[in-house]
Amino acid sequence: MKTTRKLISILLVACMLTTGAGAYASGPLPQGDYTPMWSNIDALGAGLTINSMGKATCSASLELTNQSDTGTLYMYLQRAVDGKWTDVKSWSTSGSLYVSMAQQYYVTSGYYYRVHVVAYIYNSQGTLKEIATQESDTVYY
Repeated sequence: MKTTRKLISILLVACMLTTGAGAYASGPLPQGDYTPMWSNIDALGAGLTINSMGKATCSASLELTNQSDTGTLYMYLQRAVDGKWTDVKSWSTSGSLYVSMAQQYYVTSGYYYRVHVVAYIYNSQGTLKEIATQESDTVYY
């Protein structure tokens, strides 16, 4: 019994160490102290579909925890080139409580694509509280 618990503990630690995800943001992040990710956000989403004609529909959504906060969403359509994600097109929008956008763009065939979203959360005084990122599933076209 003791050996089984120890083995399970070791396996859980190994899983946690090997499944960590790195953060990514297009452009430099501003200096400052921020709260841990997702403490001011109820939901952050990123979506991508590409139809047979190459029309990509990109979407991003942000739901804030506090009504007095505002959020700015940056949405990047990215393409994998030589093993690195490069920005193809970008959009942004701002709002409070619930912020979303959907945009379309025609892409070139033969590449993997994804949508990368960066959300900046500000309090009512305009002070940056949090930065969070989210990626869509990867789509080959």
